[in-house]
Amino acid sequence: MSNLEKDSKSKNSNNKLNYTRTVLHKNSEFEVVSCDWSLGALSELHSHGWSQCHVLVQSGEFKNTHLLGTKQETFIYSTGDVISTPAGAQHQIQCLTENGKTFHIYTPQLVGAETEIKNQFSSVSSQKIKDLIDVELSEFGLPFDELKKLLADVQKQNVQTHSVYFMNQLFSSVPPENLLAQDVITKSRTTAVTFEASPVFTTIEIETIQKLCDLIGWKKDQQDGITISGGSAANFMALHCARQKHSPSYKMIGMAQNKYKIFVSQESHYSFKKACVALGFGLNSLVTVKSHSDGQINLQELESEIKKSIANDEIPLLISATAGTTVLGAFDPIIEIADLCEKYKIWFHVDGAWGGPVLFSERRQQLLPQIERCDSMTFDAHKLLGAQLTCSFFLTQHKGLLFEANDVAGGDYLFHSENGMPDMGRQSWQCGRNPDAFAFWTLWKSQGSLGFKKLIDHLYKVQNETVRWIKEQPRLQLVTDPAFLNICVRVLPPSMQPDPNWSAYVRQQLKDQDLAMVNYSYDENGTFLRLILVHPQIQFKHVQQIFEWSLRIQ
Repeated sequence: MSNLEKDSKSKNSNNKLNYTRTVLHKNSEFEVVSCDWSLGALSELHSHGWSQCHVLVQSGEFKNTHLLGTKQETFIYSTGDVISTPAGAQHQIQCLTENGKTFHIYTPQLVGAETEIKNQFSSVSSQKIKDLIDVELSEFGLPFDELKKLLADVQKQNVQTHSVYFMNQLFSSVPPENLLAQDVITKSRTTAVTFEASPVFTTIEIETIQKLCDLIGWKKDQQDGITISGGSAANFMALHCARQKHSPSYKMIGMAQNKYKIFVSQESHYSFKKACVALGFGLNSLVTVKSHSDGQINLQELESEIKKSIANDEIPLLISATAGTTVLGAFDPIIEIADLCEKYKIWFHVDGAWGGPVLFSERRQQLLPQIERCDSMTFDAHKLLGAQLTCSFFLTQHKGLLFEANDVAGGDYLFHSENGMPDMGRQSWQCGRNPDAFAFWTLWKSQGSLGFKKLIDHLYKVQNETVRWIKEQPRLQLVTDPAFLNICVRVLPPSMQPDPNWSAYVRQQLKDQDLAMVNYSYDENGTFLRLILVHPQIQFKHVQQIFEWSLRIQ
């Protein structure tokens, strides 16, 4: 490759004179570029993928705008200043003087558009993966340079979850703040089990939990919680704490004769089944209540099941309301369930793993009214809000109950009398704990509560545009008008004749052609696509593009 490569572009999409770009050096480790600018020259808003970018302003004055999720920051740089754009962010540079010159270093080198989905492994066997990547472990290790190349191959072949066309899970994108936070966590390599080993991370975890409890509306002296490995584990903890509250002796004597009943909707997460098995309740203790067609729990059926359990001398222990069901994104009615829990003295849990972040938005009043009446809540920061997987919280308004239920070492709740800070590990099932709350705290510090509100409002705007457009398309049928950010749509085949498996076929074709990765589900009428609006940079045009691809499939 030549040491000097020129790339001159006359105009960009904004009809502004662009810049001349000269590649001075390029290898797998880094790329060095010199750029010459004229007055008003403006680069397009772009990303460098996973490359870190540092730009030295050699002469002139420049305006740099970078985009972190929905957060936009603009600064002016003069001769001698360095512009740094974090990996994964988008940015745009404009020259403000008659002439300007910049010197760019990218580490590693630029490798092309990172927003395209490649190698989804939709139809690739495990053996094919082994052909592409040397996964075999052997007696002898690799030289470090070879190891870096191998890991680069792993990243290249993985599913590109940072793409706006990845709508398969309840998460998408890789916020640049996550990369910063994970760097600190990795370099610290400590455990968040004790304050002594992790004083800063512990302080940050407690601060984050308190602020989440403030959002719910619990009193300061009642707040408690723990960061936990996933929403499923948080739902486990809800059953664990509800049982401890009802029967404190259970912790010591083990399996008792009490016949508990736990009530969830048919749209609830399967983690409650796992929890009943793992915690010794048994699957027969779980009562699955019918839901309406929109995904909300049937309140009359719920009260009927409660009365039935009482008549059978069983103990109604817990009701879980789902705030954002996995498939339809439905929110169970909070006020009515809270009334039932007060009436029958039942622990009220809200599984807000997906929909909990509406606490940051005015939509809280519509979707989570009187949420402060719940006893506990599951909150996943790694889904809608983009924190590193997995960053979940179990939150409760029963202060000290977590310690009472989980501590086996004995002693006081506040173990460190010198500073009054608890060892968080004594409230957890885990011993070694990753400081996952730090990843969410970093995002929250960067975006602020108003940034999270802006994100949710933006995604709802895309949802509204999408729903209006779908209703105008004869071959697209909404399964239900969405309450949240799940867009469930049935795609009719070109013949317009009903085919219960057509949407599943369309989904597979989207994957096989590396166009998009979306999920699907089914009901009594057959399969349908389920698109999740969660990527902070998603626009209506991206969702529209997926459906237009879907309609072209033969």
